[in-house]
Amino acid sequence: MTPIISWTLRQKRNATVWWCIGIISFVFLTLIFYPTIRDQSVQLNKSFDNLPATAKQLFTDTSDLFSPIGYLSSQMFYLMMPLLLGVMAIGQGASLIGREERDSTIELLLSRPISRGHLLLAKAAAGALTVLVAGVIGTGFTVLMVNLVNLDVAVRFIVQTDAAVILMALNFGALALLMTALGRRGRGLAIGVPAVYALGGYILVSMASSVEWLRWPAKLFPFNYYHSSELLRGTYNWANALYFVAVIMVCMVVAWLAFRRRDLLSS
Repeated sequence: MTPIISWTLRQKRNATVWWCIGIISFVFLTLIFYPTIRDQSVQLNKSFDNLPATAKQLFTDTSDLFSPIGYLSSQMFYLMMPLLLGVMAIGQGASLIGREERDSTIELLLSRPISRGHLLLAKAAAGALTVLVAGVIGTGFTVLMVNLVNLDVAVRFIVQTDAAVILMALNFGALALLMTALGRRGRGLAIGVPAVYALGGYILVSMASSVEWLRWPAKLFPFNYYHSSELLRGTYNWANALYFVAVIMVCMVVAWLAFRRRDLLSS
């Protein structure tokens, strides 16, 4: 398994580097202007208060948008950081075995003394490592920028928020990997289904606090179990994270069952 993990990581090295550069750039551009915004926070909060409640819930899960925690939550962790790492994870999950199947090179991998299950596990581990690397680098740079602009948020809370973001992104990646493991039809949906699961779930969960009948469907989606402002305050109930772990495990088990039974030559 180790050689396949190493080989896959080398394959994805350039893409991972560019993702890291993109995340660092996003963090820099988001936080470098905070001192200017902080000086105008009272006026900006008054303007934000005039927005309808439903519109506010699409941007943040806190009422104080321009406080240190409110700013980090709304501008980074409520949507954009999960979106960036989520898109990366979906791309990784869709290409881990999908690329080899499209290029008809997966038979070469399976000619090695390794089972299909171990191959799938090695590919999944490599994909998870690339997302983890990008997330950790983003976390480190966020902590650096927070200290640079004197944004009063505890480092440990930033770290745990990024950990939750990484875990949620792995949900999307695991679903993309599952779709590719289902075969040709699944590969065609390996980007679309996780994207709907992520963005559709985000919109539905954002609206659920205002539309009562959406509250039960919202429980099916990951954003219902991810609360950035609570994470940044240190009041998050980590039992919610069991949802992310359960989804990843279910996706991996179903992907394993589907992949080991497929006729790869005809799909």
